[in-house]
Amino acid sequence: MTLITPELEEARIEELFSSVQDSVRGLRHEFEALRERVAQGEDVKVAEIKSKISDMNSVMINCQKLEVSLADIRQKQSRIAQGGYALDLDKARADIRCALARIRPCCGAGAVSE
Repeated sequence: MTLITPELEEARIEELFSSVQDSVRGLRHEFEALRERVAQGEDVKVAEIKSKISDMNSVMINCQKLEVSLADIRQKQSRIAQGGYALDLDKARADIRCALARIRPCCGAGAVSE
């Protein structure tokens, strides 16, 4: 049987999510600085702007993936018994069925109904 403890995975993803949020804040400050440079009439290379937009898109995609992962873990955790631990009975059943399937042929037993 498998023991499920989602707290560690949730903490890891929250840490990554926090890091991505910091990246978003940093990129926002870079965009603001870029906007100020343009407002002051400074020449800004198109490649620099495209690079910042590409960076922002990458960070936003990572942020969305982490949000989905965090939501999945929290949803799974809400179905786990109080205390944060539960047995994965579906996996246990599957493991037992596989073990029985290997034993049946050697003992000459027939199929087992479910």
